[in-house]
Amino acid sequence: MSKRTYATQLLKIVKNSKKAISYEDAAKTLKTDNPQLQDTDKNTMGIKNILERFVENGTMSKTKTGNYKNK
Repeated sequence: MSKRTYATQLLKIVKNSKKAISYEDAAKTLKTDNPQLQDTDKNTMGIKNILERFVENGTMSKTKTGNYKNK
């Protein structure tokens, strides 16, 4: 099995979510799945930046409230 990157895991978290998910909830889920990922503000903002890139690329969309959802 190939190694999954954090970006791939984030994409899967958002796609599997039944409703729109905030970047804080996505970060919390990712950090739970990856104990080696430290719970710091820098990592949380990095996760938000990854989600924003997905929105820019058209992979996912953003709601009016700022949550992320599958297209």
